Amino acid sequence: MSRFLSFMTIVSIGSVAVGVAALIITFTILDGFERELRSNIIGLSAHIRVSTFRNQALKDDASTLSKIQQLDGVSKAAPYFQQEAITITRDNIEGVIVKGIVEEKGIYLLRSKLVGGEASVDSLEGKPGILVGKRFADKMGLGVGDKLVLIGVSDAQDLMNAPKIQFRITGIYETGMAEYYDDLYVFVDLPIAQRLFRSQGHVNGYDVLCTDIEGIEDTVVRLQQALGYPFDPQSVFSIFRNLFVWIDLQRELIPLVVGSLIFISVFNIVATLLLFVIEKTQEIGILKALGASRQSILRIFIMQGLIIGTVGAGLGSLLAFAFSFLQAQFKFFSLPDDIYYMTSVPIYMKPEVFILVSGLGVLLALLSAAIPAWLGSRLQPLRSIRFY
Repeated sequence: MSRFLSFMTIVSIGSVAVGVAALIITFTILDGFERELRSNIIGLSAHIRVSTFRNQALKDDASTLSKIQQLDGVSKAAPYFQQEAITITRDNIEGVIVKGIVEEKGIYLLRSKLVGGEASVDSLEGKPGILVGKRFADKMGLGVGDKLVLIGVSDAQDLMNAPKIQFRITGIYETGMAEYYDDLYVFVDLPIAQRLFRSQGHVNGYDVLCTDIEGIEDTVVRLQQALGYPFDPQSVFSIFRNLFVWIDLQRELIPLVVGSLIFISVFNIVATLLLFVIEKTQEIGILKALGASRQSILRIFIMQGLIIGTVGAGLGSLLAFAFSFLQAQFKFFSLPDDIYYMTSVPIYMKPEVFILVSGLGVLLALLSAAIPAWLGSRLQPLRSIRFY
């Protein structure tokens, strides 16, 4: 029986460890998803996009940019011109969204995502420079230094007379969000984009960076009040609302499902301590006959539950840390970027997550020890000593 109890104790410790590790890993992955999405989206869309209704082109008025920059909560702002176009190479034709940016003000958004070439839209070998996504480049069979032609299509009926400009690829970026960026957006210099769409001196939006990300929505309200029609400022959380809602949904449901592993461990601890009560009934009776109080018997079982919970939570935290560290460093588990908007399972470790989940494991282990402890403390000495 003693060997069986030792085995059950090991099982109880293991169940606590698995439950704690699984819950910590779940939170580190969910936090990683949210952090990666924020980084990818904000890294290319800025914090606020001040677009125009129906994407109409407006005169590039310096007073509008100045008005934006002077608002509370605004750190930087830059104009852009964005419109759909057709790209042609020797072998392929594809539709893209061309975004013309001011390099010294807007190109910094792309630097952290560069995987080839330079983060610049300056001319290369006499041709205007262009930045393209990795998924787009792979699909079109293009690399840094290759040429492609953009056709500024404003009227499908007049395709032959539409402006055409040949570019050289100066850089390739990768966000992991193929559906939104890597397969869709190309970046060029603002005056080149204006010329491509016959809109010299016009823009159709402004990228805005905020001093405080948490106050983005308040800044959106101030922008709307200051600019009025036809401007339509939207925060990055509003533009990509479906992605953040998806993360929030996972955060609510998955921890509940995975956290049930810890509650399962509670039953293992209760079963182990109940078996301990049965096996040690005579010993408990002898102790009580010698004068041991109910509180002393209670403390024995509570301490055993505390030991199981502490050891299990500690092992679980170590397992979770080892998994998270190895995944963050070596990225063993990859993801299809067209579904999850990133190329590998993201990890973001927070000390408070480890502390809170481990504390929960220990607390539940203590609570689960309460029932066996109460039963053991109420055993009658004479009946316990005669127990076989």
